[in-house]
Amino acid sequence: MKESKEYVEVAELIGKFLKEELTAAESERLKTWIEEDDKHLDLWQRLTDPVYLEDHVRFWEDKEDKDLYWKQLADEIFHKRRQKRIIFRKVLRYAAVVLPFILFLGAGFYFFNHRRGKNNEEQSQILAGIHVMPRGKVAQLVLANGKVFNLSDSVQEAITEKDGTKVRNQASALSYATGSKNRRAATLYNMLVTPRGGEYQVKLSDGTKVWLNAASSLRYPTQFNGEERKVFLSGEAYFEVAKDAAHPFIVNAGNTDIRVLGTKFNVSSYPDDPRQKTTLAEGSVRVSKTGQLATGHKGVLLKPGYEAVINKNGNNIQIEKADVEAALGWKNGMFIFDSESLGSLLRKLSRWYNVDVAYAEGVDTLFHFTGRIERYENITGILHLIELTGKVQFTLTDHELYVKPDQLVFN
Repeated sequence: MKESKEYVEVAELIGKFLKEELTAAESERLKTWIEEDDKHLDLWQRLTDPVYLEDHVRFWEDKEDKDLYWKQLADEIFHKRRQKRIIFRKVLRYAAVVLPFILFLGAGFYFFNHRRGKNNEEQSQILAGIHVMPRGKVAQLVLANGKVFNLSDSVQEAITEKDGTKVRNQASALSYATGSKNRRAATLYNMLVTPRGGEYQVKLSDGTKVWLNAASSLRYPTQFNGEERKVFLSGEAYFEVAKDAAHPFIVNAGNTDIRVLGTKFNVSSYPDDPRQKTTLAEGSVRVSKTGQLATGHKGVLLKPGYEAVINKNGNNIQIEKADVEAALGWKNGMFIFDSESLGSLLRKLSRWYNVDVAYAEGVDTLFHFTGRIERYENITGILHLIELTGKVQFTLTDHELYVKPDQLVFN
């Protein structure tokens, strides 16, 4: 952890140097760091080499970054013919923006543990020509009678359930018409199921909106007729619950109940994950083990910015400070990893890109990675970033991903 913080600090100092913003104290700190190790000097020389920087800037330019100033600056660097001195300065300034992110992604491993006999181009050949993309807005709707409808953003459906509920599918979202509450009427349940590589939205009959992540399912009544509004989740979903103080909304996920009146929160409860998380963005929720509320146990009350974590092999609910942006990243079209273990990260990639992951002996699945990338990118983009850490190598064939330790050779 100490080393990771040092890498980030140094990245910021080098970035300031490239932008000519170093203070005297910062300049001295950077000079000390460069002189204390030959590897530091080697890194410094490469990161102030315009040829090396241009090569790495090109990598980020290929990612079609949406930030306008990046595009404008890249256009000046690569598409306009300028004098060599001007181009050099532009490359340095562009790299100053990208550099801290590149270093922070791999906590410095790539730059401090570079290989002999295998350069970046050779390394990337393992993934060259492979295109594995997510399926996108696709799902299946299972009606109460078992009938199945295949849904997508290009399919428009108008369905009438047995109880008269009108169900519409358009613009990659289901919506249920609000019906009159009849406590004596038999409750009909529908189920929305997303495959690996798919995601979908549904607006329930009470107005609650749910975003369903890949490899997930949500079972819910077509109409909420009872004293409470209860749904059943497997996998991951983000909820924006319509307020109704007289009828609490309950999400049953695994062996946990999340009770709310009106709020926004994310629940991750995949069967293959060791921990289940409920992350609160707005409002308040009460999290308890299934059945505890009925016996008088109140569970734990969450505040915005916190999450309730339950280990699959334990009964205690832990309250932790949450990275809400990272927890909701999938819903906003991003992978955001904040010191996430390789094992957890690859489980997410497996679900989203529909790939099966196999590990060679000796792979460190607890290695932590920090970075972000758009979810609708080719999988090879994020695999390449992970490879830059110098910890693992990937071989991808069809929908099978093989992970092996990277054999580093040091100077």
